[in-house]
Amino acid sequence: MATLETAKKSYERASKYMGANWKKGVTDKADVYAKEMASFLGLPRINPARKEKWSSGVADVTAEDFSKAVRGKADKWARRLREAFAP
Repeated sequence: MATLETAKKSYERASKYMGANWKKGVTDKADVYAKEMASFLGLPRINPARKEKWSSGVADVTAEDFSKAVRGKADKWARRLREAFAP
């Protein structure tokens, strides 16, 4: 049976791949981001500078940078998960 401890271990194992998955999921998606953000906010479109800033931010972060940023954060992840589901 899975427990929070086994989930934390799984998070740590997966953290080395999270960057590649993130990068693949956001690269060349500025138009999708802009469309979905506009829809979420109830706007016909978002400010083009915002779209460019998002795209630039994605380009500036490598998959390795992202993986390093999430590595070693299993305890924080588990704590925030518990907080999100606590009554």
